[in-house]
Amino acid sequence: MFIKIGVGVLRKPDNAPYQFSRAYPILETGVWLIRPYADGVDFVQELKAVEGYGYVYTKRVRLIKGRPELVLEHSLKNTGRRAIHTSVYNHDFYVIDGQPTGPATSVRFPFQPHTSADFKGLAEIRGNEVAYLRELASAGHETVAGYLTGFGATAKDYDIRVENSRAQAGVQQTGNLPLSKLYLWSIRTTVCPEAYLALDIEPKKTAHWRIKYRFYTLPEPAKK
Repeated sequence: MFIKIGVGVLRKPDNAPYQFSRAYPILETGVWLIRPYADGVDFVQELKAVEGYGYVYTKRVRLIKGRPELVLEHSLKNTGRRAIHTSVYNHDFYVIDGQPTGPATSVRFPFQPHTSADFKGLAEIRGNEVAYLRELASAGHETVAGYLTGFGATAKDYDIRVENSRAQAGVQQTGNLPLSKLYLWSIRTTVCPEAYLALDIEPKKTAHWRIKYRFYTLPEPAKK
């Protein structure tokens, strides 16, 4: 068996390596508590110690009054006797005005990204952004995906912008911890930059991290 934070205790039916897309039986979910507020909601999971691992995980989803911003505030308290070494990310599926992923779409960073992935002529890296060369087709499940590198060791590089020039809208995603991994996954209907954070938490210690989303409009294009 193994523990997946935010899910609980899972059982591996065999000795095959863990696979993200594989379904594993859930043995124990811990205790969940939901606390609503006027501007947000808390989700709290407490898992008692299993083989020395235990935690209290809290995720607060909060809207910022008067500003087009959404904030996710997390904490993970280690209540077990063994250190927790793991990584976390938020699964973001961006859809802007229902527009398909294509030449109007860009994913921008404060650094120049690099990748060894084959974008198969569907996208390319231009300076500090991933640009799409044509609309991805739903037939055949066309995908642009791969790990990106080039970010540094500080939180200033956790600054991702997904924009659509046709809709003249974008979203900026920022975090207060350094990136440990960065994976881009996209199909015709959505663009998903997956920013991983590394957590190393000793017993009785608590880790805190925050992700902020700012929604904005792009300036009107200059008329010819």
